[in-house]
Amino acid sequence: MSPTPRSRGFSLVEAMAALAIFSIGLLGVLHMNVLASQQNGLARRQSTASKVARDLVDAFERLPYGHTLLSNESTINPADPRFTNFDEADGRVKLTDALALVGERPLLGAAHASVSTEGGSKPGSQPIYEVAWRVAPVKAADGSTEARRILVMVRFPTTAGGFKQVNVWAVKFNPQALGRGAAAIPEI
Repeated sequence: MSPTPRSRGFSLVEAMAALAIFSIGLLGVLHMNVLASQQNGLARRQSTASKVARDLVDAFERLPYGHTLLSNESTINPADPRFTNFDEADGRVKLTDALALVGERPLLGAAHASVSTEGGSKPGSQPIYEVAWRVAPVKAADGSTEARRILVMVRFPTTAGGFKQVNVWAVKFNPQALGRGAAAIPEI
């Protein structure tokens, strides 16, 4: 008696199980690709927001101490969490409002150009980036202003529906206070 020949190949049930496992793996890879794409987009927007904030800080460094863009001082202590809250109106100056100042030299042009080229320049579209700053005075013992602490805030929407915010700090020293031995600026 001869041995029964072994069946070569797969049954339909085995093929369907392999196809199901392959499909689940493929869906996982596709989902991972979508998540990676979203994270890359978020990283690109955050990098652009950092660049816009740094450009604005550089523009503030070129401004004289008494410039009107730095004169709207906040009454909120910089250590208070409300100071970094974009929606808090006390002392906040928005880039869009500052650009409307008549007769001012366009030193904020680099920051404005970066914001408008990233999607906010189309008619009827919302800007991707919102840019604002808040100024806090640093007072000396005699009550005079030694310096101004400047917080530049740039926020943008996330895919989850909220906002992500990039904060950059700068300090503008009062040139009249430098000769008096200006006090150290406290840490936040």
